[in-house]
This record gives sequence, structure tokens and C-alpha cells, in this order.
Amino acid sequence: MTATLTGGHTASVLCVDVDKTASFLASGSENGELCIWKSDGSLLKKIENTDTGCTSVCFSKEKENILYVSFDEKIKIYDIKNLEEPVDCFEFNQEEINQIVLDEKEKYLAACDDSGEIKIVDLYDKKVFKTLRSKHTNICSTACFRPRKPWEIITGGLDSKLIHWDFSRPKCVDQFNMQELQSVNAEGDAYMFNPPLVHNLAASLDGHYLAAALENGHVAVFDISRKNIRELYSLHAHSQGTSQVHFLSNKKLISGGNDCSICIWDLEKADQVETESATNGDATSNGHTNGEDVRNESVSEAAKIAEIQHVGKINWMKPFVLDGSQKIAIADQSPNVTILNFELEEI
Repeated sequence: MTATLTGGHTASVLCVDVDKTASFLASGSENGELCIWKSDGSLLKKIENTDTGCTSVCFSKEKENILYVSFDEKIKIYDIKNLEEPVDCFEFNQEEINQIVLDEKEKYLAACDDSGEIKIVDLYDKKVFKTLRSKHTNICSTACFRPRKPWEIITGGLDSKLIHWDFSRPKCVDQFNMQELQSVNAEGDAYMFNPPLVHNLAASLDGHYLAAALENGHVAVFDISRKNIRELYSLHAHSQGTSQVHFLSNKKLISGGNDCSICIWDLEKADQVETESATNGDATSNGHTNGEDVRNESVSEAAKIAEIQHVGKINWMKPFVLDGSQKIAIADQSPNVTILNFELEEI
């Protein structure tokens, strides 16, 4: 079952978020339109910002009715109860912001931009706490605070790098080159034509997993439960670039891609296959590269529990629960927002 939010945007919707009570949904489009929708699908407010894009929206989970929105290099903060003017505005980034995220206690906001920099903003003092720079050599597309580690953040970029930071110092703790981690598949595989650019990151709330959406169609899964992050396996997810990853629960993961498909994964099943493969030595049976591919294919086959076909390329997704039903808000290349509903038994 699906519902469509129409009559708000006039251009492709880039981003979407839902507040903690699922009372409001916010969406932003490439021509700078910010739309606030009520849970019944009606449009509460449309805010237009001429000659700028609305690139990221993020509801506070601690402060009721507070919404953070990025318009190019600016961050505006709105109170849903009074949307006439923003309650605050930050202008710390020098180039277009690609994503804004909040830490667990909502003391800090991270804004990653086209220059490859990440601004860590202290929301109490309303100033830049730290600037993370000189590691991404291209656009920094995504950021994710590490759960249960208050001073750590992980970022990904179009340089195919995934970087683990301690932003209190600031210091690069570790970095991963996804081009080196992602094995080269057999000739004719569609993945080999696309480099593993990092488009989106998501962490499970229990701090066990990190998932990375990659341009080569894969979802790289990392173990972040220990001090040092390590790659577990790569889910062969989409026939085109993977654009979005989100956790439905600590073990269930959802991915969306440019192939218009949405995949739902059970990482517990993936871990079981991974453990069996390690025990049997399958990863090295045919040489490192072929063995890794065989293992990842086996993991992917076991872990995928559902696939849903959407009507367009997915720009952003946000899973949420309303009245006991699992839903996904989807932003695609159309001016509409789709609300997909599926039964809890499916996941």
C-alpha cells in the first residue's frame, strides 16, 4: 500500500525526514522548496528559498517541533509551531552542504559539504566547535555520529573514502579506501563500471553495525562494536548505485538505489553465513578476490528478505512507524513524496 504527498514541490525532492512522533514530515527539493506535511498527508506549510537547493532536513529527537534544514551552505532552524521565520541561522560552511546530522545528546550538529570539510557545530554555544578537513579529497557526501561514542563521527565521500574521526581533538583515527576494500568482480559484472563512492552512512542504535551505500551497487557492512572499526562483508544489493541505507532495527537494514529498488536485509542471517564461511575457509578457497566474491554473494543471498520496486530513482528514504505500521517516506526524482506501507511480518 502506498500514499503520495502531492501539491507541495515543483521540482525533484532531494531529502525527507519524519519527526519522532510521526506527526510531521519535512521534505526539501532541488529548487529550494521546504514542505512540512501533517501525518494525514496534508500540507502544513511551504517555504520557498529562491536560487538555492534544500539539501538536507533533520528533525530534533530531543526538542519537540524543532527542524534543522540546510539550504546550500546555510543551516536554518525552524519551530514547527511558527514557520514564518527561522528561529536561528548558521553560516559556517563555505560550500554546499550535503547532509546535516545530530549526535545522540543533540549537543553537536555535523554538516558535511562539497569542499570535503565537516563542520561540527556546538548547538549550545551556537558556534563551530571543530572543523574536520584535509582527509577527504573530494565532496564529503555523508556523516554519521558513532553511537555510544560521544566524540566520534564517521564520514564518507565521493573520493571513495570512509573516515573515522575523533572530533574532540580533532584527529583521524582510521580511514578506509573503499576501492581497495571492494573486490573486483568478474568481467561483465555491472558493478565494475562504477567506483565505490560513498553516498550514505547509517549506524544501528546499539552501536554494532555501520552500513555504507556505495555507487557500485553494494552495501558495505562494518563492525563498529569495538574500538577499531572493521569491515564484515559487502551486500550485493543493487544493479545501479546504492543511494540510501537506514536501520529498521538493530538487525534489520533497508537500502535504496538508482535501480528504483528497495531491499530489506537481515544482518543476523548475514552474520551466520559469514561465520560459517570463516570456519570453512571459503574466503580463500579460490584465491582472495574470487573467494571474497563467493562469500559476499552467499551472504547477500541469505540476508535479503524482501525487495520492493519503486517507480523512480531514490534520492532519500526515511523509515518510521505510525499507528503500529512500518512505513518508509521516499524522495525520488519526481516532485512528490511517496509513503510506502508494509506489514511488520515482512521484516
